[in-house]
Amino acid sequence: MKIGLVGEAPNDTESIKNLLRKKYEDFEFVSMLNIINGSSLDSQKTKRFLRIEYQLQKPDIVVFIRDLDSTWPNRTKLYERKDYFTSSNSVVDKKGIPLLHIYEIEALLLTDVETFNRIYGAELEEVENVMLIEEPKEYLKFASKKYNESHNADLFKLIDFEKTLNCLYFNEFIKKLNKFIERINA
Repeated sequence: MKIGLVGEAPNDTESIKNLLRKKYEDFEFVSMLNIINGSSLDSQKTKRFLRIEYQLQKPDIVVFIRDLDSTWPNRTKLYERKDYFTSSNSVVDKKGIPLLHIYEIEALLLTDVETFNRIYGAELEEVENVMLIEEPKEYLKFASKKYNESHNADLFKLIDFEKTLNCLYFNEFIKKLNKFIERINA
């Protein structure tokens, strides 16, 4: 099975690829729309490129990765992201599934502070609900001056997949992804 990843490339797409490979070892993951940042993902021109790449790559599933850039709940931002997903999903023949990070992708790194602390010599306390941390990227940078978001792809290779499931939005995403896979394999 081939899973296409659309998001801020390469930071977010490579990070999620490295994390999902832990659970879905036999799947092929391809980053689509490389070198695109968050706001560019919304443009019609990008959607045309997505359609072309979708036809070339022929993924079975397309994961649309976005940051909410807000804590939960923010209805205005949520509706913006839902509109993005709906219009982008139509471009890929409705084979898409959204992965909406609350606040941003770095929240998933906070599910495994032991690994972060070990790598960066930090002393972060365990976070009960990572979705409540505003600006997790800055939170991590404050904990260790050595941390930089360009390290994320490597960090996602190291964090514990099972711990990421303690994050409600990611756990829900994995459940939806599993159902999507089951439906394709049926």
